[in-house]
Amino acid sequence: MAQQQEQQQDASSSMIHTNDHDGFDSLPDSLILLIFNSVSDVKTLIRCRAVSKRFNSLVPHSDSLSLTVDCVISSDSDSDSDSDQNSFLLSFFKSVVKSFLDLLSPILVQSETQNSPAQILRQFLQIQHLQIEFPTTDLKVERVVKWRAEFGDALKSCVILIFREIRKGAIEEDDVDYNLDFIGGLKSKVFMTISTLITASARHHVLGEVVEEHLEMESLVLRDRGGEGVVVMEKKGLEELRRWRMGDGGEVAEWRRTRTRVPSTTVRMRHRGRVEVRRGMWMEDATLVVVRPSGNCRKSGDGDVDKEDAEVAVKAFEGDDVYREAVEALLKKGKRYQLEMNSF
Repeated sequence: MAQQQEQQQDASSSMIHTNDHDGFDSLPDSLILLIFNSVSDVKTLIRCRAVSKRFNSLVPHSDSLSLTVDCVISSDSDSDSDSDQNSFLLSFFKSVVKSFLDLLSPILVQSETQNSPAQILRQFLQIQHLQIEFPTTDLKVERVVKWRAEFGDALKSCVILIFREIRKGAIEEDDVDYNLDFIGGLKSKVFMTISTLITASARHHVLGEVVEEHLEMESLVLRDRGGEGVVVMEKKGLEELRRWRMGDGGEVAEWRRTRTRVPSTTVRMRHRGRVEVRRGMWMEDATLVVVRPSGNCRKSGDGDVDKEDAEVAVKAFEGDDVYREAVEALLKKGKRYQLEMNSF
C-alpha cells in the first residue's frame, strides 16, 4: 500500500514537471526559424528578441523579412500655419536657441540615421528576401498612376499605367470616344512619366546601402503603402549594384546623391480612349508607358523590341487581373507614340 502511494506521488510530480516544461524547447532551431520567416515583420521580430535568450540568438538569422518605414515629418511643417504674432515669437525663440541647437545638431543627425532601413536591418545577418514598404505621398493628381521599375546598378525598365478612372455599366454607342485628345494631354503624361522615374530612382538610391551590407540577398522589393509603385531588384541586379558600389570604377560621389541617375531612355506609349477590362467595366483614357535604356532598344529590331516591351509590361502587372487585361488590350490595340529622353 505504501509502495503504491509512493508510485502515485512520483507520477504526479512527473506530470507537474512535464506541464512546467516549455514546448518551444522541444522544437528544433530550423522550425522556429521557419516560424520567424512566416512572421517576417521586422518590428515584431525585434520584439521577439526580448522573449528569451534562444529567441534573441535565432531572430538575427531570419532570411525573409518585411519592413514598414514610418512617415518622417519635418519639424518646420507647421510654421506656415502660425499667426504673425506666433511667427514673431517663434523667430525670436529660434534666434535665442540657435547656438544651442548647433551644438546638438551632430546628435540629432545621428538619431535620425538610427531610423534608416539600413540601420534597422543591421540586426539581421542572413537576409535573402526583403520587402520594404514606404508611406504613400499625399500628392493629388487627376490620373491614376500604377508603375513597376526594375533596377540593377541603374534602371533596367519601368512600366507605367496611367488612366483617368474605371467605370462600370454599359457604354452607349454615341458615348464611345476612341479619339480622346491624347496629343493635348501628352505634356501631362510626359510629366507623370518623369515624376515616376525620379521617384523610382530615389527609392533605388535608398536601397543601395542595404544591398551592399547584405551579401546573401537574392530579391528586394520596395513598394508604397497605397500600392501605387514598386521598385524591384532580382539577384542579378543586386549583384550589379553591389559590384558598382564596392568597385573602384564608379564615381565616389555618385551614390551620395539623393537619387540614382536615370540613363538615356526610349519611351514608348500606347494609348486608347477606352479599354474594356471586364464585362461591363471600362478603363477611361488609358495609356501604357514602357521605359527602357536607349542602348538596349537599339540592339534589337522593331519586332524584337515590341516583343520585349510586351513581356516586360505584362510581367509588371501579372498579379492583378484588371490591370493585366488593360495592358494586354493596349499592347494589341493602343495607338503608338515614341520619344527619346536624355539622361537626368
